[in-house]
Amino acid sequence: MLLSAALATVFGFVGALGAVTAFQADLRGEQGANGLAGAPGEAGLAGAAGADGKDGKEGKGGDSGKRGKQGRPGKAATAPTLATVELVTEGCAGASVPVVSDATIENERIRLTKVPLCVTSEE
Repeated sequence: MLLSAALATVFGFVGALGAVTAFQADLRGEQGANGLAGAPGEAGLAGAAGADGKDGKEGKGGDSGKRGKQGRPGKAATAPTLATVELVTEGCAGASVPVVSDATIENERIRLTKVPLCVTSEE
């Protein structure tokens, strides 16, 4: 053991590795008072079986199935009835908007004539 320590001191890690390799048989033995591990003992009895582990991840999905049967043909759509709308100046059902209907120039001024205009629906 003293020789191993001397080789380790002089040659560093490589010396320690060489000393342990060279004096391997001398370093083995029963566990002593200082707590160093000795030679391995005989194999013991087999222990009890452990608990089952967790299930693994779900696997990759399979290929798509066959195409289904074709459905019945759809019913013909009914044509929508279009509401007719008109722009009127009288008889408004909702709100009206003032719209410029005429423009005249008098004495270098522009005079605008406005009339209320709204949308009506005839159904």
